Amino acid sequence: FSLGNSIFLNCFVDKFMVIIRKESMKSQCYTFGRIIKKYNIPLDLIKDLNKRYEDHKKSLNSFGPRLAGRLDSELEFTQKIVECKISATIVDCMNDYIESLEKNNIFIGSKKLQILSCWINDMQEGEYNPPHTHHDNTGWSTVMFLKVPEFINDAKDPHKYKDGFLGFTDVDGQHSTWFEPKVGEFYIFEAKHQHFVMPFKVKNKGDIRRSMSFNFISHE
Repeated sequence: FSLGNSIFLNCFVDKFMVIIRKESMKSQCYTFGRIIKKYNIPLDLIKDLNKRYEDHKKSLNSFGPRLAGRLDSELEFTQKIVECKISATIVDCMNDYIESLEKNNIFIGSKKLQILSCWINDMQEGEYNPPHTHHDNTGWSTVMFLKVPEFINDAKDPHKYKDGFLGFTDVDGQHSTWFEPKVGEFYIFEAKHQHFVMPFKVKNKGDIRRSMSFNFISHE
């Protein structure tokens, strides 16, 4: 892998998880449907990204008209992401994901990758993202968590608590796989893989759930 030593990754193939650690390079893979990979990004890069976003937030354009989310703050960050310290790490993760697809004979094509669009969501209490796909179902998409509030878990039955979680529809269309948001976690998946975010309540009023997403493709 071309990733830095501080970056660990998980490979999710729908309901199955493979943990790959660079130190030992031991891995086990259960192939069952679409591949989702999760990378843990160093927190100093997340801090820099948050600062740059907040510095430019007032001058950014709304990306909401092109998105599915039921939330007020969805701002385009396409031109700014290349200026952030995290940009090189993002490229490493993109390349690693494509290599995983190649090893599983899922993708054969150009390794020239291009980010088409990037945006940052500041999701507030009660807001949500309904089931949706990205970019006409072509290429790949991402979700990176930049801020996560303390959620209120008032569910009477533990299995019902999915508030603020990122969900993916399984290939059978009858079940979902859920991931609890954690700052620094970065997911890459197929643009056609339907996903969604549940509404939530927060312990500290005004706290937000911040995430960044972008779409990318392979081109000649």
